Amino acid sequence: MREREQAFRALRKVENDQAYASLAIEAQGIEDRSLAFVRTIVLGVLRWRSRLDFVIERLSSRPLDRIQPDTLQLLRIGIYQLMFMDVPPYAAVAETVAVASTHAQRARSFINAVLRAASRADLMSLVPEDDSARAAAIRLGHPPWLFERWERRLGRERARAIAEANQNLSFPDLLVNTRRISFEQARNLLEEKKVPYSPSALVDNVVKLEGPTTAVSEEISKGLFHPMDEGSSVIATLLPRCTGPILDLAAAPGGKTIALLLRGDEVISHDVSFRRMRFLREALPRLIGADGARLVVGDARRTPFRSRFEVVLLDAPCSATGTIRKNPEIKWRLDPRTIDEFARLQETLLHAALDLAGTECLYSTCSIEREENDDLVERVLEARPEFRRIDLGERASIAVKAWIEQGVLRLTPDSGADGFTAFALRRVS
Repeated sequence: MREREQAFRALRKVENDQAYASLAIEAQGIEDRSLAFVRTIVLGVLRWRSRLDFVIERLSSRPLDRIQPDTLQLLRIGIYQLMFMDVPPYAAVAETVAVASTHAQRARSFINAVLRAASRADLMSLVPEDDSARAAAIRLGHPPWLFERWERRLGRERARAIAEANQNLSFPDLLVNTRRISFEQARNLLEEKKVPYSPSALVDNVVKLEGPTTAVSEEISKGLFHPMDEGSSVIATLLPRCTGPILDLAAAPGGKTIALLLRGDEVISHDVSFRRMRFLREALPRLIGADGARLVVGDARRTPFRSRFEVVLLDAPCSATGTIRKNPEIKWRLDPRTIDEFARLQETLLHAALDLAGTECLYSTCSIEREENDDLVERVLEARPEFRRIDLGERASIAVKAWIEQGVLRLTPDSGADGFTAFALRRVS
């Protein structure tokens, strides 16, 4: 199968089946020699879609809603190669048109004409030229509605910094399993294997790769490393030590549970998804051994627990706008209604978490949206006077303190990590 056809199939799966891009690429069974090329196209199209669509409208003289979805996807693939990849223009055009012969035969001539026009144009100059938020969003590859809300709340400079960070190539971070290997040994191993990396500036036992995990896949399978974004690892460092088990109330896929176990905590991991908890169940013996977490599957709104836990972690399901850097498909799936729906679910879950928290609840999301964080926490605290917000800066490392504002963690993608927001809520009566 042609590489561009594999990219097309992956993008169609992302669009039609709401699949994550990484899983859609994996589902194609791509040979190693072609994987980087296909991944570059798929993630590139998803990162720069609004800019590609602007160019397509200009060159085709058609509004996007008059172009069939498969035709539009093939045009994006072709334009992306011409704009951002070191691919000979004739190859970008001919090979993309060849895929159209199978998947968009009736539009083949149209695709060919648009891509040939693109091959002769100065594509990088085809961007909106005004200074509006909408134009900035298109230039930076984001949906205008999302960029505009960031600009209103955070200001133009910060909004652009976040959007620019989201467009950078992103590679996996690795949590070092300090039960099996010291951090220094981990660094030596990576250097011996000539794996480019840098130590995390935020978390002591995390390294940031500068390429894929291929070179250390064996070490990951042996449990020496666990793929986990440093932003997610930061959340685990903000939990206090306690005498009993910590309840990780929405634990799957389990990264924070693993990070807590590695620092010596006892953990009970709870999640509604049996399928996603399977990943944690399979990882624990490899990483921790027989003394791993206790796993419970159920609805957090109606848990089986009848007594309180000293500390509860609720890393709630959310819009994930802090993770667009690694998962660019997210920004094309969201709309304001989706964010409001998540906020309603989160509010219910937070009330349930507070019912179970004897001393403290750490509430976090990988969202940077106010509706899922500040607004929600304020409403819940008004209804729960037995809790008050405490300052996370009192327990954060010096590096993490730089991302704490008025006691709240506000880690955004311009940090180089995924974006996370976190609040510590302490029971006072």
